Amino acid sequence: MKLQSDESCGVIGVIHARGGSKRIPLKNIKLLAGRPLIAYMVDAAMESRLLDRVIVSTDHPEIAKIAREHGAEVPFMRPADLSEDVASELVTQHAVQFVEERGYPVRIALTMQPTTPFCTSEDIDACIAKMLETDLDTVFTACEVHERPEWMYWLNGSCVLPFTGTLVKGDAGISQKLQKLYIPNGAVWATRRSVLMDQGLITGPNSGIVVMSRERSVDIDEPVDFVTAEAMANELMKVRV
Repeated sequence: MKLQSDESCGVIGVIHARGGSKRIPLKNIKLLAGRPLIAYMVDAAMESRLLDRVIVSTDHPEIAKIAREHGAEVPFMRPADLSEDVASELVTQHAVQFVEERGYPVRIALTMQPTTPFCTSEDIDACIAKMLETDLDTVFTACEVHERPEWMYWLNGSCVLPFTGTLVKGDAGISQKLQKLYIPNGAVWATRRSVLMDQGLITGPNSGIVVMSRERSVDIDEPVDFVTAEAMANELMKVRV
C-alpha cells in the first residue's frame, strides 16, 4: 500500500486497555470517583483538538463497550498474543498496521494509558504540538522526580551501597541544589511513525517532554494507588466546581 505524504497523514491515539490485570482485576473499568477508570483518558482524548482518531486496543468486551459509549473507536479486538504482558510498542504497532491496511496512513501515533487518569486534553495536545513544531522523535508526559537516585541504595549482602556509587555529602544532600530530573508518568507518548514502525521504539533517541504536576501524575498500578487517585479525583472536582 502506498502511503500519502507526511503532511496528509493522521495523528492517532491508541489507548491500551487489556482486560487482564494481575494486581487489580479489570482495573481499566474499576470505578474511580463513580466513573470507569478508562473513561478519564478516553474523555481527555476525545476533547483533544489535534488527535484525528481515538482508538482503544482491548481484548475485553466490557471495556470495549464503555470505550464506545464515551466516543472512542474499538475497530478490532486485540489478539490473544498481545493480550498478555507484552511490550507497549507491539500494541501500538498493531493498531497502526490495522488502520493503515484499511487505507488510513499514520504520521504520529500516541500511546496512551488509562492508568494515569488525570491527564487532560491540553497535555495530549501539548505533546502533539511539540512534535509538529520540532524534529523530535518522541514527546512524552513526565513529572519531576522527588525520589532522588543520588539518595538511593542497593542491597549487597548484609550492607547497602550507594546506587550512584557516590556517598551523599554536602550539596548532594540538598534537593534544591540538585539538577531537576524527570520521569515518564505513564500517560502519553507521541511517536513518529518511522520510529515506531521501523525502529520498534515508542521512545526514540531524540525525545522531548511535556511536564505534568506530581499530583496529576498519579499512576494506578497497585490497589493502594486507587486510594490516592480517589482523593485526587475528589480534590480536582472541587476545583472545577
